[in-house]
Amino acid sequence: MVNFEGDLFLGFDLSTQQLKIIVTNEHLKHLKSFHVEFDKVYGKKYGVKSGVRSNQETGEIVSPVAMWLESIDYVFQQMKEAGVPLENVRGISGSCQQHGSVYWSEKGTTELASLKKDSGDGGIDLEKGLAEHLSSSFSLETSPNWQDHSTGKELATFERVVGGAEDLASLTGSRAHYRFTGLQIRKIARAQPEVYKKTDRISLVSSFVASVLLGEITNIEEADGCGMNLYDINTNSYSEELLSLAAGVHQGEDGSDPNTSKTGSDELRRKLGEIEPVTYKSSGAICNYFVEKYGFSHTTEIFSFTGDNLATILSLPLNQNDILVSLGTSTTVLLVTKNFVPSSQYHMFKHPTMPDHYMGMICYCNGSLAREKVRNELNEKYKQPKESWEKFEEILNANTQFDHKLGIYFPLGEIVPNAAAQVKRSTFDEEKKKLVDVDKWEIDEDVSCIVEGQTLSCRARLGPMLASEGKDDGEEFANIKRTIEDVISKFGEISTDGKKHTIKTLSARPQKVYFVGGASKNTSIVSQMGSILGSQRGNARVDIPNSCALGGAFKASWGYACEKKGKWLDYDKYIGDSFDFSELEDIKVEDKWENYFDGLGMLSLMEKELKTDE
Repeated sequence: MVNFEGDLFLGFDLSTQQLKIIVTNEHLKHLKSFHVEFDKVYGKKYGVKSGVRSNQETGEIVSPVAMWLESIDYVFQQMKEAGVPLENVRGISGSCQQHGSVYWSEKGTTELASLKKDSGDGGIDLEKGLAEHLSSSFSLETSPNWQDHSTGKELATFERVVGGAEDLASLTGSRAHYRFTGLQIRKIARAQPEVYKKTDRISLVSSFVASVLLGEITNIEEADGCGMNLYDINTNSYSEELLSLAAGVHQGEDGSDPNTSKTGSDELRRKLGEIEPVTYKSSGAICNYFVEKYGFSHTTEIFSFTGDNLATILSLPLNQNDILVSLGTSTTVLLVTKNFVPSSQYHMFKHPTMPDHYMGMICYCNGSLAREKVRNELNEKYKQPKESWEKFEEILNANTQFDHKLGIYFPLGEIVPNAAAQVKRSTFDEEKKKLVDVDKWEIDEDVSCIVEGQTLSCRARLGPMLASEGKDDGEEFANIKRTIEDVISKFGEISTDGKKHTIKTLSARPQKVYFVGGASKNTSIVSQMGSILGSQRGNARVDIPNSCALGGAFKASWGYACEKKGKWLDYDKYIGDSFDFSELEDIKVEDKWENYFDGLGMLSLMEKELKTDE
């Protein structure tokens, strides 16, 4: 029997395939979760598969907004029937799939406001669901999904206008991506001008859900707003040029006169609303529809929602320069940092709860898939069961030092770095100081080389974001500096993604490294990765299957606590004081960090020789 006593907090996770809501108490304890799978419940009604509608010819991938509205009613009804005392819920926050956008019609504001009315006397009809109440609220009935890739022309335009991918990343934290909101808006403004004209407001999926709960359109949260290619992170404001481009009224690209461009830019700014700076303050109380229909209190507060990756870092007590490594089919690396060091090869967002901090995010296509390919070939050689990791682990565990063999394994085209599908194996001739390409070697050699290569790629790209932590005095640093200088003399300038490394970026080390995801269960792999990444406060494995929803619930709990205190509480300390550290499993590693400077030198040279699709 679940004990729902005390203050409760809800965390949403509106992902591509389901809506999940998690219930926690004031001690951050996960009490229960509820969910609805879109295909199972709404597949036939809304024509979705894996939560979306896809058009292979155009590359469009979208989700029906009404389906999301129905799912909110569905899960709240589940919770009510399960006896969750919703009147004890003090705060709600959550995460939603990033980069999706929702287009409100002029009727949207009026229909949302009706959710605040009392039932009876012409007020809300409790027999109707959200989808019926908001049936005329949207100028576009679907939301572009993060998988959408129909904005190729817009992508090229956004990067060209500001001077290239690196310049756009320096401005907004990311290069242009198909799914980013600014590109999606431009496509609609130019291809469906009648829809754009009828659009009164534009929300991200995160601010859309918060708006529904509030009964009024709320502002976009700053951290999630960084994923639009519209927000200038350096000035904490919209970029006027990018606004005009998204609105289809850019002077250079669209031939608009200065007055038309300014008017169109201002109009899009109004549609989007101002960005809500990172704050602990609530956006307001839950609207009456949810009070009367499901039993919430009039005092239940709604705190700003954020994006799914951003919520993930809120589910753990991550401090500055801590890293979260998610080892799935792809590999995602998340970092909390004070350094805004943008690159076209990764993303940087404002941190959703820590002022003057950022979240760095590196996404690799080739993760577990590439390692499993090596494992399968290894097992075939030794006549082992295809999915057994025993032989792979045996060889990896025997790897005690870097032997100047390195591999890059891309069974799929890679985005970090931008490269075609390929395999590249190299050794290093110390006498001639040059790479020697190797077409093929024993599959046994690939075992260590793939783990080393993948980890060194992470380390090279994390270095600039971690660099402020590198000390530049003392005997230890002097020794490291001499080692790095020797490496540079051997390999030449070491660079990543066209940017030269410095002593500081090469000598930077993370604080703590957390490993999550399916492959994190393989101790041999995470031990080897941890030994190369060089954490200063240890490595931990953690299973957080509800990380996005949990991060949302923690954000609501933290916001509520700040409001009670009337001041800002450090988020990492707030979470750390109540976090159940028994959920973390320490991973013991042999620190090989200093042994892999040569590996960084080799990787730098190898990446410069990779084939691209361009």
